Amino acid sequence: MNTSALPATARGQARRLAMIDAAKDVFLEHGYERTTLDMVIANAGGSRRTLYECFGDKAGLFCAMVAANTEELISRLQALPADATGPAHILTHIARVFLDMVLSPEAIAIFRLMVAEGPKFPELGKAFYEEGPLRLRNHLTQYLQRASDNGELTVNDASLAARQFFGLIKSDYQMSALLCPAGGECIGEIETEVDAAVALFLKGYSPTNNTR
Repeated sequence: MNTSALPATARGQARRLAMIDAAKDVFLEHGYERTTLDMVIANAGGSRRTLYECFGDKAGLFCAMVAANTEELISRLQALPADATGPAHILTHIARVFLDMVLSPEAIAIFRLMVAEGPKFPELGKAFYEEGPLRLRNHLTQYLQRASDNGELTVNDASLAARQFFGLIKSDYQMSALLCPAGGECIGEIETEVDAAVALFLKGYSPTNNTR
């Protein structure tokens, strides 16, 4: 799937982002299969030629939308608070930003879209996984490996640890949001559980407690 490089000019970049934003609205309203490039162009302006030059085709446009969402999330994960000086602070920040994004109405809508359309378009599902969850896990894996190399944690398999961390943090909140949209959990409860999950994770991978 062709997601193409970003246009070199500021104008080209602005046009590309406008098409991604417009595509997101159209995909969420009509679904992937029923969305046409003409719908996106009508929503964003521009031309079919520009869209093809930027994204290649509809699949490329969808992947670019997912990649843009992931870039935003990773950017937020990297914007650490001033007092985030160790694993406890950094992982708590990552957990809260991750849940805030994953439980947003837009993220839930995109996830529902992929569950509905993925079986019909397996390559699209694979691309969604690689551009979204896999990139996030790789980002955390790299941090956990650095923390282990620095002696802040003891992690033998950073990729496995990243999977475990996201599993602890996500708990059943995403499932609850998917199945019971009117019954969202209160923010206070989520923050309390995030703190407990981070503490449990750190206990398991603490250099002082880890005997593996």
